[in-house]
Amino acid sequence: MKEQQRLLQEIALMLEHQDMLSKLTESQCLDEYGYSETHCIDNIGRLELPNVTKIAEQMQMTRGAISKMTKKLLAKGLIEKYTLETNKKEVYFKLTERGKVLFKEHEKRHKQWEKRDMQFLSRYSKEETDTILKFMQEFNVYLDEQIEQYITDGRESTESR
Repeated sequence: MKEQQRLLQEIALMLEHQDMLSKLTESQCLDEYGYSETHCIDNIGRLELPNVTKIAEQMQMTRGAISKMTKKLLAKGLIEKYTLETNKKEVYFKLTERGKVLFKEHEKRHKQWEKRDMQFLSRYSKEETDTILKFMQEFNVYLDEQIEQYITDGRESTESR
């Protein structure tokens, strides 16, 4: 039991350190945008014909949440809407010049983070890495289930009012 509590403490500490390091190393141009907004911009920059559905799938969020977020990004002048000549109904998004700056900065920061942390991870053998990977995958599935349960419980409690 003590080992499990210690593990949870270490995970919490790792997350705090990751957050602090991100704040110290990221460009100031990303400061005013949240994690989801930054990753929405990243998806719009990477996806072919990005629309609400494709972005929602990539980010594992609801279409409603992505619609709200894209409205904010439109208002901030980071993205713009467009339609295709062949289909005027479907709305797609593209980055504005300001959005492209954020996209490139996020990409640069992501590569720096990966290079830095890959140096650390190279200390571990394949077997150790496989064990850590298995743990992380299972823990993320568990957290996804908890999130889903929380969302479901939240819906049920608001519906019963």
